[in-house]
Amino acid sequence: MAKSKSTSKKREKAKKGVRRGRGVLDLPKAAEERSAEGRAERELVPLEALGEWSGPEERPDPVGTLEEQNTTRVPELVPIRHGRMIVSPFTFYRGGAGIMAWDLAHTPTTGLRVQCCGDAHLSNFGVFAAPDRRLVFDLNDFDETLPAPFEWDLKRLVASLVVAARDNGHRPREQRAAARAAAAEYRKVMAIGAAMRFMDVWYTRVDVDELFSELGATEDKATRKAAEKNLAKARRRTSLGSLAKFAEPVDGAFRIKDVPPVIVHPPEESREQFDAIVRQGLIDYAASLTPDRRLVLDHYHIEDYARKVVGVGSVGTEAFMLLLMGDRDDDPLFLQIKEASASVLEPFAGASEYEHPGERVVQGQRLMQAASDAFLGWVTGTGKQHRALYVRQLRDMKGSAAIETMPPQRLALYGKICGGTLARAHARTGDAAKISGYLGDDDSADRAFEQFAVAYADQNEIDYAAFTKAADEGRIAVERGV
Repeated sequence: MAKSKSTSKKREKAKKGVRRGRGVLDLPKAAEERSAEGRAERELVPLEALGEWSGPEERPDPVGTLEEQNTTRVPELVPIRHGRMIVSPFTFYRGGAGIMAWDLAHTPTTGLRVQCCGDAHLSNFGVFAAPDRRLVFDLNDFDETLPAPFEWDLKRLVASLVVAARDNGHRPREQRAAARAAAAEYRKVMAIGAAMRFMDVWYTRVDVDELFSELGATEDKATRKAAEKNLAKARRRTSLGSLAKFAEPVDGAFRIKDVPPVIVHPPEESREQFDAIVRQGLIDYAASLTPDRRLVLDHYHIEDYARKVVGVGSVGTEAFMLLLMGDRDDDPLFLQIKEASASVLEPFAGASEYEHPGERVVQGQRLMQAASDAFLGWVTGTGKQHRALYVRQLRDMKGSAAIETMPPQRLALYGKICGGTLARAHARTGDAAKISGYLGDDDSADRAFEQFAVAYADQNEIDYAAFTKAADEGRIAVERGV
């Protein structure tokens, strides 16, 4: 698609810098005018172009992309990462954000930038407790967050629906319906956001109790029962509940249980060195918190810590679980300390404005979520590796849907909820009126995203086959079942 020189320069400038909003002294344009500017964007990137995908000849080897990522990861954990990815095309997709980042950057791309999640697949949505202790539903993984074109997130979401539907044995028309439902809800919720006062957009969140009430009025008993089960499980996933699951009393104190290779303590000969690093790290982390959060943290002391392998795509990055205790045995606080590196989007969307990758993750999460973990913070690890890290609660009523057991209708419903949630997150940092104007008020954009989702699911299957072949040939090491 040919573009003018001025348009190309604008795109290049947008890629190099972060998105910046209007200044407080700037006169904002009316929503109608911004919507018209969004519609004008179709002259550069027509809606049907959103559906285009065909792997170009210069496309990097997907296995090579993963191997390149592994060079900065803990070597003994890399086979576990491969073992989790090789389970199915969907688990492979979950670990392939770096692969897809290159692909997204080589599709027709709009200039409508938002704070992107960077890895907005189905399994990165879920429930958790807001600071007011009410359960909310939102995006819950921000390792790759960065300002970027809005459609990159939406394409990753809709493609994940088709990949998941295929894993679940759904028919082609059911696969397409799930992707289309997510895209349609994104478009509709963005249009609602465009008509709202910005402060109302900023405070809007998906309250789980309200969402469940809506399900109760419209969905079948099986869907409601599955939702009730997941919510009950999430409410038990607190620091106190984790104490019984992950720790045990030893000599008058609590010690995290070793579950090799997923949960392990540092070697005894290195314990003193690690103790010093963790204690200093906790002090540095506290400096990234607001005074009221530091006051809460001051009421706890370090009890124990251990390395904990987490996720699929994150496996191999350094991650620890830290057990803090108050002044009584039923007052634990579990924190997760997780390594952060540059977002996979940065080579294509521009460098982050934050030099510290952990701060990039934390600030991106705060921008996208209507209610964020009160203990979000960041720290730079000391020692030889000098890794950038961020901190969050390990379990704060966190819960996720069982994607692999969803029948077609339930998967489409879940995709719809995720699509609307993504739109709310994007409307907080992007121009909802422009994005809504670009998407339009009919299903043309929905159909385009559906077309992309199917085409990219085909690509994912090709990449997964190459990955499994690499494992069979011994090119990559795989540790299964961990």
